[in-house]
Amino acid sequence: MRAGRRRVRVLTLLVVCCVFYSGFSLAIIPEEPDQCTAADGPTSASPLAAAYQKLKNELAQSVFGEPIILNSEIGKDYAQGDVYALLNTPFLELDTMLSQPAQWCELAILHQNIKTCTYGKNETEKNQIKFYVGRKHYQEPTNAFALAYQFTVDDKDSHTLNINLSAPKGPLGTHDYLINLEAIAIDEQHSFIHFTYRYRYGFWADVAMRTYLATIGLNKVGFTVTGKNGNGEPVYIKGLQGVIERNVMRYIFAIQSVLEARQAPEESRQLEQQERWYGYISKYPKQLVELTREEYLDNKNLEIKNQQDAQLHGVQEEE
Repeated sequence: MRAGRRRVRVLTLLVVCCVFYSGFSLAIIPEEPDQCTAADGPTSASPLAAAYQKLKNELAQSVFGEPIILNSEIGKDYAQGDVYALLNTPFLELDTMLSQPAQWCELAILHQNIKTCTYGKNETEKNQIKFYVGRKHYQEPTNAFALAYQFTVDDKDSHTLNINLSAPKGPLGTHDYLINLEAIAIDEQHSFIHFTYRYRYGFWADVAMRTYLATIGLNKVGFTVTGKNGNGEPVYIKGLQGVIERNVMRYIFAIQSVLEARQAPEESRQLEQQERWYGYISKYPKQLVELTREEYLDNKNLEIKNQQDAQLHGVQEEE
């Protein structure tokens, strides 16, 4: 029985790890802001500013009905991608929210597969972040899988930000995990961000993912339209591409939800973040909705309490 449970946990881990930190490329803009016209541009000269100018028209003409561009790159032994986003958030507020490890835990816990997140409490561990990754249903951190990242701020001033989260080793031979965030100010009310996610994987991780895609994930779809069926309805991409796209969107919605709820009273902010996250995924039920609103909120209330306790007292991880 224990061996059976362990096999299920290993498969779950690989599925979540290979998608939550997988490569993808996504660019998302909310509704075109009134203050940000075609003549507006970033306040800094950088490769990211050039990318913003290059992508503006493509983002505005997205097939999603809102400016979203979604791609992914899967190689023989790696997954890599990029996220570009224009956010209705002043740069200084975005800088405050995303340049601290604690804030990454606040947004990560909104994702349904993140059971707990902790960050270093002392000088030695201050740049460490640990995600406990598990099933979509409620799960205690002791039964989830801990992924430890080193958090560094490589560049930071009044209008630019560059953050790296890196982990040399992951489960079943996965390695060289990287999450990179770059951000610049566009104007007084808007920021432009660029994510790069990358990891490498070996034989066992590939086997686990193929098993998932042939069973539990067989009929799940992503967002990219690959054609139309006999009724003229869109046919969406499946397989690893679909897995990546679903999880990318969940993660981006977590970032947006935290930024948008920043003005809410502190006592109700967590609930506001959760409500916003579920509101975002509800727009895409075919791809993203796997729990009812009540199930999601109940799970997160318990998992946030676990996260608060873990931050104070730690997690007794299984060997």
